[in-house]
Amino acid sequence: MQQLTLFDFEELQPPVEYFPNFLSATTANELFHYCQALNWQQNNITLMGKTMPVPRLECSYGDNGCNYFYSNSVLLEPLPWTAELLELRSLIQSTTNYRFNIVICNRYRNGKDSIGWHADKEPSMGKSPANASLTLGSTRKFQLKPNSDGKSTDLWLEHGSLLLMQPECQKAWVHQVPKTSKTVGERINLTFRPHIKGIKIN
Repeated sequence: MQQLTLFDFEELQPPVEYFPNFLSATTANELFHYCQALNWQQNNITLMGKTMPVPRLECSYGDNGCNYFYSNSVLLEPLPWTAELLELRSLIQSTTNYRFNIVICNRYRNGKDSIGWHADKEPSMGKSPANASLTLGSTRKFQLKPNSDGKSTDLWLEHGSLLLMQPECQKAWVHQVPKTSKTVGERINLTFRPHIKGIKIN
């Protein structure tokens, strides 16, 4: 695995840092194929009283007891770390200087799969969490916008790249991966996050 140049986002305002080609092409390809065999689940989510399938596949790996509960309806219970994911976590932690004890995995099978506007600020992550998002597979549009207005910044996250969202990002910004009518291939996203163990999940 090889860390390359940090892309500078100073003019774009979002409190994020982008590492293009964070992984070498060979490593990214190998990891992409490996992640296709993870324990993917089709979960259901309840929004505004209506239950429907989550528009992507999900799974999680992490430290024992680090359950992740979002939208008051979806519970991800982490499987034990694999050697490959632990190696990746170590590289990301040494690069970002943040510690993570869970990875949330999302599999976008085509342009119909998506995730809507949200902030990663579940209580289990603690206050002002940083997270690091690795992209594998097809490039997809990733959008950020401040809570104060509707103007968004569009980023195109490429195969093998890493996006670090600084702690202040979740307080003042929301983000999404929108649906697209264009023909796109599969994308796997691995988001490494902190977790406060022992939090009560109702």
